[in-house]
Amino acid sequence: MSAPNVDVLIVGSGPAGSMYARTIGDAVPDATILMVEVGPAMPGARGSHTQNLSEADRVAAQLLTQGPDTGIERATALSDIAPGLDPSLEFRQTILPGLFFVDPRPKLEEGDVGLPAASMASGVGGMGIHWGTSCPRPHQSERISFIPDGEMDAALTHAEQVLNVTTPHGDGTGLLAALRRVIAEEFDGPGLTPTQFMPTATHLDGQRLRFSGTGAILGDLERTVPGFELRSQTLARRVIVEDGVAVGAELEDRGTGERYTVRASNVVVCADGLRTPQLLFASDIRPPALGHYLNEHYQMATLMNLSDEFDPAKYAVDANSVGSVLVPFSDARPMQGGITSLAGSPYKIPGVDDAAVARLGVLAWYAAKDIQYRDAVQFSDVETDFYGMPRMTIHYSRTETDLATIEEMRKNSLRSAGRVGTSIEPPQLAAGGSSLHYQGTVRMGVADDGTSVCDPYLRVWGVENLFVGGNGVIPTATAANPTLTSVALAWRAATELASQLTSERSQGVTAR
Repeated sequence: MSAPNVDVLIVGSGPAGSMYARTIGDAVPDATILMVEVGPAMPGARGSHTQNLSEADRVAAQLLTQGPDTGIERATALSDIAPGLDPSLEFRQTILPGLFFVDPRPKLEEGDVGLPAASMASGVGGMGIHWGTSCPRPHQSERISFIPDGEMDAALTHAEQVLNVTTPHGDGTGLLAALRRVIAEEFDGPGLTPTQFMPTATHLDGQRLRFSGTGAILGDLERTVPGFELRSQTLARRVIVEDGVAVGAELEDRGTGERYTVRASNVVVCADGLRTPQLLFASDIRPPALGHYLNEHYQMATLMNLSDEFDPAKYAVDANSVGSVLVPFSDARPMQGGITSLAGSPYKIPGVDDAAVARLGVLAWYAAKDIQYRDAVQFSDVETDFYGMPRMTIHYSRTETDLATIEEMRKNSLRSAGRVGTSIEPPQLAAGGSSLHYQGTVRMGVADDGTSVCDPYLRVWGVENLFVGGNGVIPTATAANPTLTSVALAWRAATELASQLTSERSQGVTAR
């Protein structure tokens, strides 16, 4: 067997892959780590959130990460979308700048509703340069039962620190405090997680709000770990497995088309919730659960006019008065709600000026999916996608439980709107895939029993030295935004991998 080129090969440069790299690099500074990203490098600092860039650089970055739609304005890309999807709605809520559809014209089988708006990005930093930065902790059954609470809380705390997560203090001030008070009166009760504020991966830099992108996770890795390299425009075509051990990957230079092999002592796949199982499938790593148990929480969002009681002009503004009110998930109410006043908010609606949003608020609810095996991303052995990888087909349906949950979410949307103002339009269920939170496709479990793809430390069953990461590993039904959890799980797994590398070094085993 030939010697490895690197200690760790990481596929994907998003938040989870970057947490693996940062954790291993911090613990083992002499490690050799190669991270590959199928998309191009971005303007500005490595992994910087697009909201931190100048307008020109932000637009340039967004156009670069759109994969097959690179360089195409969103309005043009929306001219060919799935039947039944309103382009105006899609432009506002679904296909955002920087993203591209998995399949703009999906074919649905009988009983399927699909995820017609399923989207992704391709570029250095992954979705971590575009995300909304919401970082709620999971609650009650959203939490993973087989990870001890103390361990999970420590991992979540570490992820919050790395991502610079902040939350308004106490009961907040100004309009934010007033909104929280009435929403708590409406939704708090016995057994329910209390109303609070949405933690976000943002922080003030002087007077400017800065958004934490993937760069916040990578930190000074390129300076402190000489053996770290981030190679863009590089497609991982397959993981190489020899005698049940992952030993590297076949890579392709997207610029030249050259294919070559990199040997690695450990391989980590963090492509995203859809492309991670795709790469495993292409590598003939096909455990029974691969791609199955796909779940994405349901979403309803609407703009509303705040009532006179909540006119932003009546309230003083300070750093503790800007943010979002959060109604967290509870088992007795399997959904998460939130309301944000757009006055003074850093979140802007494209094409709408500040004066027009003075009395506007955004109301958003997410509901947990009834998880089932049949909901899956399926891969073709014959057809390929834009990148030449196995073509995806998504099978997704709604159970009776789902229908009841969606109706409860609609009622809660109306209840919350009624307490603070008037909806501009009735709350509508967003097109499937709109939340961009695709989970369960490489889910973790406690035993190799066919219902999971990896163990609690994200090691793929049946293949030594192969790890996964990202939203796809989350095995529970959630309404909470999953990024904080997936970053925490990646840190936990990477800590284990770093310990393994340290042990090997003590025995004189290193990559060359």
